[in-house]
Amino acid sequence: MLIREIFLSIYGLCAGGLIAASFLAFLSMIGVVPRLAALTKSIKYARIYEDCIAAGGILGTAVFIYHWSVPLGYPLLIIFGLFGGIFVGCLIGALAEVLKSLPIFSTRIKLQDGIQYSIYALALGKMLGCYLQFFIF
Repeated sequence: MLIREIFLSIYGLCAGGLIAASFLAFLSMIGVVPRLAALTKSIKYARIYEDCIAAGGILGTAVFIYHWSVPLGYPLLIIFGLFGGIFVGCLIGALAEVLKSLPIFSTRIKLQDGIQYSIYALALGKMLGCYLQFFIF
């Protein structure tokens, strides 16, 4: 039993490290983390942002493999969900900024006024999708 736990620990850390490294390489390749840090005027913390993304990938993989329970229950899950949503929202915003997807989208559909409504619709769709996934299904 001890050998199995040691093997799973090593496997979890290696898998988390691989996932975090590939995700961070993808974000670094397209320049999302430096762009997000520049937009928030915290470029001196860009390395800390990258370290936190890597640690989140490793910890997420370990939680997935070992099925750890949350010690404080729902309050901690609410806080985690809030920060996870903020991270995903900032990541999507920075990715859209880097890829210039909204200006291309607006010129393709010939949208002159009301780009803010498109952004609100995207955010509302994301929120509704998360609500349906977590509370309905």
